[in-house]
Amino acid sequence: MDDSREPKKSLLARLFWILVAVWLLLGLVSSFVLVIGLNFIPSTEWAAATHHLRMILGLVSAPLLVWVVWKGGKKAKASEVKRIFVVSCSPFFGYFLGGNILFIWPLLLPLIAGHEVALPFTVLRATDIGVKYCHSPVILADMPFFADGVCHVPESIRTSLSPGSRIVVRGWGTRLGLYAHDLSLAD
Repeated sequence: MDDSREPKKSLLARLFWILVAVWLLLGLVSSFVLVIGLNFIPSTEWAAATHHLRMILGLVSAPLLVWVVWKGGKKAKASEVKRIFVVSCSPFFGYFLGGNILFIWPLLLPLIAGHEVALPFTVLRATDIGVKYCHSPVILADMPFFADGVCHVPESIRTSLSPGSRIVVRGWGTRLGLYAHDLSLAD
């Protein structure tokens, strides 16, 4: 009898680890696209509708990643100091990955069913210098972290914008989000 339970346990363990790997991979892919500055911006409607769910997924992913890192550190025979350091950083990374998992749908949908779209946004600020992958950004109000700006906006446009300005961002996408290539003041 014990022999028949062992394969089931092994199969369940494999299935669990496959699901964990897929979960982390989806979070990594969507986070990577947001961080490297491909100018993807979700719609304000989608960002508002998924806000609470993104928080919940982040809160679920944080302890999950802590557990995965702790178990992996034991198997890799990492030193106690390294394990403690990595485990103490992993909840933040896990929250970030989990919160970004939902970005995978609006990120991939334009590749399948995308078209030229224009979405309205509100400017939070247009004075930031930017970072390595996103120079001269226009930061948008009420948007998620790392998906809150249009990158590489010409200074001539940025100087005409102020906090609260309504803009229209155009690009390839769907009503859930777009890969921005142009913006202008809303009429």
